[in-house]
Amino acid sequence: MTETDDALQRLENAAQRQATEEQATKALSLARCRLVLGKDAKSAFFATLALRLKLEVMWEADTLATDGKRLVFNPDFINQFSLEEHISLVAHEVMHNALAHHARRGQRDKARWNVAADLAVNPLLIDAGFTLPEGGCIPGDGQYTDLPNGKSAEEYYALLPGESGEENDGEGPCPDPGGCGGVMDPGDGSPAACKEAEANAAVAVSQAERVAKQRGDLPGGIARLVEQVLEPQVDWREILRAFISRFARNDYSWAHPNRRFIHHGLYLPGLRSEELGDVVLAVDTSGSIGREELNRFAAEAEGILQAYECTLTILYHDASIQHVHTWGPTDGPLVLEPKGGGGTDHRPVFEWIAEQSIDLACLVCLTDLESSFPQEPPAYPVLWATVGAGQAKAPFGAQVEVE
Repeated sequence: MTETDDALQRLENAAQRQATEEQATKALSLARCRLVLGKDAKSAFFATLALRLKLEVMWEADTLATDGKRLVFNPDFINQFSLEEHISLVAHEVMHNALAHHARRGQRDKARWNVAADLAVNPLLIDAGFTLPEGGCIPGDGQYTDLPNGKSAEEYYALLPGESGEENDGEGPCPDPGGCGGVMDPGDGSPAACKEAEANAAVAVSQAERVAKQRGDLPGGIARLVEQVLEPQVDWREILRAFISRFARNDYSWAHPNRRFIHHGLYLPGLRSEELGDVVLAVDTSGSIGREELNRFAAEAEGILQAYECTLTILYHDASIQHVHTWGPTDGPLVLEPKGGGGTDHRPVFEWIAEQSIDLACLVCLTDLESSFPQEPPAYPVLWATVGAGQAKAPFGAQVEVE
């Protein structure tokens, strides 16, 4: 081949490449337009979120992917599908963004995370009437027959068989074993960038929901997703940790000098928060709290209290105090062994505390709230850690459901 022929071939390849890119870009743009022109709430929701994404060609991508701001795509992949499938592919990426999958990967394997994220969103899309390309990851189907429906990406990631990375059949920036579109880390992938991206996703979902409501009701699965995004459940462990830690005593200690002044030659006492005082845990032994809940709660409480100089007094009670046990962070694993089992009355708990000369930091009550309570709240802080309490409300103090 002559130099002229080689140059002409390069020009022809470049022209073909540009034509392929333009075809794919037009196809995805048309898919977004179809969503915009839709008359129902579903179309409005997905259109609002899809229009936030900038279309960008990425030949090294396996399929298409999003980082919350862009919708990158491999033109050859896009051009093999129909318009309805293009709409579904866009909706697939929108769902990833709505659930902030691009911001929640952490240190997990990229390809395995994409599979888990697909397992979380694909059933919702199918139920909403979208037509996904064949071969997508569906719980209960194909190689995922044993996986249940309705789990989060984190839960599916843990349920996937084999070692992390086993399913990684893509070496590019956004591997997509599921073949329906994947996710990429936002920005530089730092924790700060991911936190910002997750917050932006919640704002975007809120805006899309408001637009969708003007056209009716969202499909059931999508509506529940929106509710979870806008009103996420707070982990009871975080509330327990924050509640107990809040009452740690801050004191100054020469054993921990303030580092901010050392380079000036000044040794000043540093602030430390290691003393908690006495914590009382009242365990309802009426029989409604099972062994699993007790073990889980004990493990979490032990992990928190190990960080402090404190004494934990455990009151096992039903309608009266049945047993009193004292535990400290150096006493080994915290094990809850209930004694008693009749009806429940919390008044003896508060009466017992009033009779003791203890330096109480806070009271935590593990209960189903089927009980009698004092008429007046105490002066010290109280947290009701409820199990199977349904809609029952504590008469005072803070409340968190232990799941």
